[in-house]
Amino acid sequence: MSKNYCYILLGTMTFFLISCNLSDFQLDKLIQPTDLNPVIYRPVSSGTYVVKDYAAVPGLGNASVVVDSLSFNSIHYPLNGMTFNTTGTDSMVVIIKTVNETPMKYRYRLSFTGTIMDSGSKSEFLDAATIDNQGDVIEASKDSLEFKLDTTDVKNLGMATQMDLSITLYKPDNGIVIANILKNSRISFKIGFRAPINLLKTKL
Repeated sequence: MSKNYCYILLGTMTFFLISCNLSDFQLDKLIQPTDLNPVIYRPVSSGTYVVKDYAAVPGLGNASVVVDSLSFNSIHYPLNGMTFNTTGTDSMVVIIKTVNETPMKYRYRLSFTGTIMDSGSKSEFLDAATIDNQGDVIEASKDSLEFKLDTTDVKNLGMATQMDLSITLYKPDNGIVIANILKNSRISFKIGFRAPINLLKTKL
């Protein structure tokens, strides 16, 4: 290799080193492992439930239904075969998305081994679907709630064999509820987890 070629190569390398802004690479993060906390998302279950399959609807026929509340039979989500490795996980968020196509307001509770996630009290019932003057549903209501689990809750989840979902419907603020419409209406749930992972606590 000629001397002139070596000089050109060295000059080019020196130029790039001088002009390169090392701060662009955020090298400080490579020496601070606590900044490396990836977030894991995991869907757990989803389902759509027709009212008549889970609750006894009163007043069947075309008459209006006057009822304060209507409770579903408990719905179970088995966790068998699902591994929740809690190593490196100090907290977790349960995300519950719902679509209510029933003409009634509602409240739900999702629970497992000593932990209950409640969508709200009487003053905070989730909305009914929008209905017309004939009691037909014209627009579903949608909600997305998040529940934070602490370290103890996360450990309990890791040992749980199932989660239990209970749903209760309540009379709407306005309008009538037709039994035949109510019995065939539906409510849907999607349940998932979001969890930050502390890499310093994980075992390779």
